[in-house]
Amino acid sequence: MSHVEIELKLAARGDAIEAVRQCVSTLSHQHSEPTKLTNIYFDTAQRQLRQWDMGLRIRGCDGRYEMTIKTAGLVIGGLHQRPEYNVDIDSPELDLTAFPTEIWPEGTDVSQLQSDLAILFSTNFMREKWLVTFEDSEIEVVFDQGEISAGAKELPIQEFELELKKGFIADVLNFAKKLADIDGLYLSSLSKAARGYSLITSNSAVLPRPDSIFDYEEQPIEKSLTHMQLLCQQHEAYWLAGEDNARQGFSEFLRFVQAFLVHYQHSAPHFVHDTPLEQLRLDIANDAISAEDFCYSSQWLKCKLAFIQWLSALTYQEAQ
Repeated sequence: MSHVEIELKLAARGDAIEAVRQCVSTLSHQHSEPTKLTNIYFDTAQRQLRQWDMGLRIRGCDGRYEMTIKTAGLVIGGLHQRPEYNVDIDSPELDLTAFPTEIWPEGTDVSQLQSDLAILFSTNFMREKWLVTFEDSEIEVVFDQGEISAGAKELPIQEFELELKKGFIADVLNFAKKLADIDGLYLSSLSKAARGYSLITSNSAVLPRPDSIFDYEEQPIEKSLTHMQLLCQQHEAYWLAGEDNARQGFSEFLRFVQAFLVHYQHSAPHFVHDTPLEQLRLDIANDAISAEDFCYSSQWLKCKLAFIQWLSALTYQEAQ
């Protein structure tokens, strides 16, 4: 079975979790009690699946197992749209022949690929779910809490995911904007698999300093907005990593975004013009505000969602 998964991921600080739960509970919903999930991720020693932008896992829950592969898709500043294929299996053992042959690059020896696969890392977490009716859509809200493990290394999992089950992408974004009234949420562009790969990658690499400007006048606006989202993520990561002059670079980037909006003042939606970019620049200049305080702030999340909503309106087709 296959479908296109469309979701937003919101990493959560501890002080935001109960507030999100309460917000969700005020809406029409069906609640599922927490269950324990274990996921095992696979790849070759050469990271062949990673090179193909694929992610392969086996998920176990209550003695039942499911094999899933996610193929290349789109990620726009945290809004994920990726085809995925799910197969029920009797035991936690791989069988790549159960997937459609057309998902593999031409010439792939599936039998050889399977023999080359090995376990890279695992995730273990409790999952709580709500199926919410919001505006004209059904949205599944998931809260995951646990850890990613690779040998002795671990990373925490504490995130909400908003997945469109039926309806419109715009409703997912509007629901996220409702949650954005809560401080302590961070729009994440990284899947659990991507974070797992980072855990097994050497930490010695130095983050490159992000650009603060680019030439947007000679390219389509969709391409410019996508580039802007990428730079936004890079500036966040650079500052959160504590790199030198990251605060100043982020401030310069926001000044560039303001200039970008002046250039597109007649085509940018009103909700983008309403974003408090000048106040955000003042917040960055305040040494009392840390990178985490800023990146997990309500105002910054609202700003990011506004730009994603603008870009998604130009890019995505609505779900059926």
